[in-house]
Amino acid sequence: MPSINLKKFNSVLRYRIQILWVITSILVVYFIFFAVNNTTRPSYGFASYYTASNLLIEGEDVADFYDDDWFSSKVENYVHGVYEIYLVNMPTTALIFLPIANFDYKTARLIWIIFNLVLLAVVVGLIIRRMKFGEIWLPLVLISFLSFQPLYVNISNGQVYSFIFCLLVLAWFAYESGIDTLLGNIIGVVFILKTAGSFLIILFAFQKKWKSLLWVFVTVVFYFIASLPLLGLNSWSAYGNKLLSYTSSPTLSVTAYQSVHSFFHHLFVFDAQWNLEPLINLPLIGKSLTIIFSLGILIVTIVSALKFKKSDLAFGSFIIAGLILNPATIDYHYMLILIPIIILIDWLKNNCSFSMWAIFLFSFLLIALSIPYTSAKVTSGLWAVLAYPKLYGALGLLGLVLRASYVSKSFEKRIKYSNK
Repeated sequence: MPSINLKKFNSVLRYRIQILWVITSILVVYFIFFAVNNTTRPSYGFASYYTASNLLIEGEDVADFYDDDWFSSKVENYVHGVYEIYLVNMPTTALIFLPIANFDYKTARLIWIIFNLVLLAVVVGLIIRRMKFGEIWLPLVLISFLSFQPLYVNISNGQVYSFIFCLLVLAWFAYESGIDTLLGNIIGVVFILKTAGSFLIILFAFQKKWKSLLWVFVTVVFYFIASLPLLGLNSWSAYGNKLLSYTSSPTLSVTAYQSVHSFFHHLFVFDAQWNLEPLINLPLIGKSLTIIFSLGILIVTIVSALKFKKSDLAFGSFIIAGLILNPATIDYHYMLILIPIIILIDWLKNNCSFSMWAIFLFSFLLIALSIPYTSAKVTSGLWAVLAYPKLYGALGLLGLVLRASYVSKSFEKRIKYSNK
């Protein structure tokens, strides 16, 4: 009987590629249905950007965007029934939606979704071509994208991180190809629009990529000066004040934020509104552990990037570190972690290890699945340890990237030794 079952299993395995393509096709249909279903739905993220761009056209003072009551009242005028604030978006973030601000809300949202889907399809195609994913790897990579919860929340909320992801993929290609000017330009644009990719600047500094750093600086300064007549200098002052107050905000302790800061503050810092049931109320411990772990992660990532020369792994490690060390990282930010995920898939397919594949798959699922980590059932006391799946997944991926760097370096040493 076991031999018959084994034969059936082997016969199924013969059609594994076909099975994967069937799964991919189903996911494609679902993804298209999901995108179409969200084209006209009011959403929070998009409402903020759309309102900001319209207010900019109308000549409103951008400094007022950081007045939550004022801005939310303006959002109601453009997107009825949605409460949203500008929060700590940079003044320049309002520029992203200027090309579609003159359209009515439903049309603008439709254009934005179509633009993101087309751009994403092109960039995924470039990734597949550059990484030479073929045979079984092609449907696996597509399934990775199409099953990724942060992608879906970007679409449903009309967020900008699919767009930022595409820009960072181009930056990754430029980094790998040594095109320093293009690399600096892209990172400069990403930084001035959403402060994303800021940790990559640290990587460039330690790797002495001075030309890239110069062009990051030139790009940021250019857009800053060029936008001053439209945004005004006082908007940057208001942004700075908002940012300083936000970094100490107790709202960052809620489990919606999947970061090191949120983890330790949720467990150890009581707040009468935002965190009624921490594990234990020891604010000094919570803040100290946040600093210690954050510095530890940053130092290990920097040392690994300097010691090991596998450049794509270094690039991926700093994207992961940037996500988990940013106190305000929420699910749609995790769209960016698809870059190190793709880098790891490419590495693992050439360095087969059951244990590393198991860790990768588990870490990926923690991020990709729609886990109810904001539920009241897992946000109180010790149960809150279960409320950070995306953070744990990111830490697992970071550990894999660092391990892959070490293995790659050891392999290079063996090759050099055998050639002597």
